[in-house]
Amino acid sequence: MASLAIWVHPIAEAKDAKASIEVQRASRKEFQSLELFTSRQGSWIFPLEVPPKVVWRDAEAASKFGFAPGFVIRWFDSHLEEAKLPNKGGRWIAVLEGTAPNKTPFRRALTFFAMKPKLDGSKVFIPDLTVHLPNFPGADAPAAWKEHQAEFDRSSKDFLVKSLMDNEQGAILVAGIAESPELGRPKKFPEWTAAMNAQHHLNLKLKLMAFDAPRKPLNLPRKNSNPTPMIRPGSAEESGVSEQAKSAIDKFCEEWAAATKEPFVTLIAKNGVIITHASFGNDSHGKSIDLDYRCWVASITKTVTAIMFNQLVDQGLIELDWTLDRVFPDYPSNASYVPTFRQLLNHTSGLSGHGEWGGMFNPQFENIVLNGIDVNEPGKKHEYCGLGFELAAKAMEIKTGKCAARIYHEHLFAPLGFQDIIMRNASSDGEFTAMELAVIGQLLANRGSYGQYQFISPETFTEMLPKTTGEPTVAGEHGLGLHHIRHRRQEASTNLTEPDNLLFSKNTFGHGSLSGCILVVDPDQQLVIVQARKQFRQPDNEYWQRFFQVVADAIKKDKE
Repeated sequence: MASLAIWVHPIAEAKDAKASIEVQRASRKEFQSLELFTSRQGSWIFPLEVPPKVVWRDAEAASKFGFAPGFVIRWFDSHLEEAKLPNKGGRWIAVLEGTAPNKTPFRRALTFFAMKPKLDGSKVFIPDLTVHLPNFPGADAPAAWKEHQAEFDRSSKDFLVKSLMDNEQGAILVAGIAESPELGRPKKFPEWTAAMNAQHHLNLKLKLMAFDAPRKPLNLPRKNSNPTPMIRPGSAEESGVSEQAKSAIDKFCEEWAAATKEPFVTLIAKNGVIITHASFGNDSHGKSIDLDYRCWVASITKTVTAIMFNQLVDQGLIELDWTLDRVFPDYPSNASYVPTFRQLLNHTSGLSGHGEWGGMFNPQFENIVLNGIDVNEPGKKHEYCGLGFELAAKAMEIKTGKCAARIYHEHLFAPLGFQDIIMRNASSDGEFTAMELAVIGQLLANRGSYGQYQFISPETFTEMLPKTTGEPTVAGEHGLGLHHIRHRRQEASTNLTEPDNLLFSKNTFGHGSLSGCILVVDPDQQLVIVQARKQFRQPDNEYWQRFFQVVADAIKKDKE
């Protein structure tokens, strides 16, 4: 009897295949998001006689993937020497190793702190962890709440102590403070305990990878034979604008801050000369903010990371079109699902998400991504994503032998004269003042240089600019940490291809920000527009749209 062939419509078959991929992708992400913690409460900081036990927070979900626990643990002390179990006080790193469901290596790394088993005669300092919450429970709280103020303060101390003991952050903090030298000044961000911890983990990773030292050092920025413009005070004539430009912009900003009650600092410069640098509005205590108002700049952080990464490109440590396996040895080579570094930075890597898995401060971040890489499809679409920038930061660490916090500070922030930059991740959590944003903007306007330093050559800088990717499936122009910004004149048509319809040149670029911070650079006019603010709410929309028209009108020379 002849067998009966069943015909399947190609469209239906394609839909089924797509659905299958989506199911597998969701499964991979579920595994990647599984969390590890300790089996006993308060054992991240532990007595030596009771070493911690690492388990899955969701044991049932882990077992579904064949993990029960599914890994072995290796212990390393503060000198990166391996031991069967922690055997002395101080920092300990637990490295977990196994095989992920997609058959790639599984690696995680955690920090613990071991307390000495008994006092050895040395003086022990016990910090005062008294907590007082002066604003609790609030001016409008019922009397019964206020009557419990003392009890709540005491409970808060208990909460703090238990949180320190029951959280990896507590172990990182205590280990870092125990190892930290006295400097006679407040510690800068690269000296914080999180950065110290990151460097310990990186040193161990390089040791386990048999990378004793970076093969080629990352040099400091080159000296320019002809210094480029820097942000500086100057006259309207020097900046090439009318005498009334500052007053026109400031008047509008005063109206904006008064209407929305959100304070901000605006800085606008042309040819490096400041047109206005002023603060507007009051903080939550009714006090005027100052020019050093430091703000979370959200995704403008990506621009900063792209600048830093391209220093490595410029010096030949990494190439933009390398696939990730050229830096991360666990990644498979010649695999269609492994993206390039260029794709990481122009949002065509196939990855998705923002803020997952701890970013650049997770010692094994690139391994978590690897554990789901087989369902990735680079070059198929443009999807705004922060994970690519975190991976770029991890690659910088391996190529330089320095943790990301040190790389940013030593090779970008310190040469620019920045002192207090905080970078909690590489994609969305930097904190800057308006002046610091303006300096970044001027560096971009100068095509990679600032003053006496050349951070990136003009040729490498050109690669950062928005352009078509050359991949037919990815429409539009995409830059590396940059995108075109084309504000339309209020009275103009909607056709942005017409130069007369634009407030600034068609080459204007920058980056948006969830917090409402502004970074706009018109290289043709050598114009830098920045604003530092804490948040952006619905009422700000109207003023934001009008702001750029006010700036464009104010800087016209013919207003005199």
